[in-house]
Amino acid sequence: MKQTLSHKKLCGYLNLLRETMTDGRNFPPSHVCFFDSRSFYYYFAKCPCGDETVEEVLIEMENCIPLAITEESLQLFLSAYKEEDSPYLAHSFLESSKADFLLLIRHAAKDDGKWQAVMTLCEGLRQNNPS
Repeated sequence: MKQTLSHKKLCGYLNLLRETMTDGRNFPPSHVCFFDSRSFYYYFAKCPCGDETVEEVLIEMENCIPLAITEESLQLFLSAYKEEDSPYLAHSFLESSKADFLLLIRHAAKDDGKWQAVMTLCEGLRQNNPS
């Protein structure tokens, strides 16, 4: 079972993600459009983020990522308890949440008030998920 991140490590990861999502080096040309949040996630997952990739950073901070509940993600979540493929569905649900989280970071990164709200939310999740 994963150990909870320290406050310092969580802040470091969030700041690395913020920098990665705003520095411009990782973004495709302006004429490229992403089909959905998953395609956005798969594009950025392999991008460098400090000494790791975005995907590796998100895996390290899984317990601190807010879960976006949409109709699709809720159905995936509920299906995970009914299907034989529940590990796949649970993984798919978590990937969907990571994709939405990256979009949230992208949206909040340039606004200090929104960024502070993201940091506060993640810190609250860190404190409440002691696994």
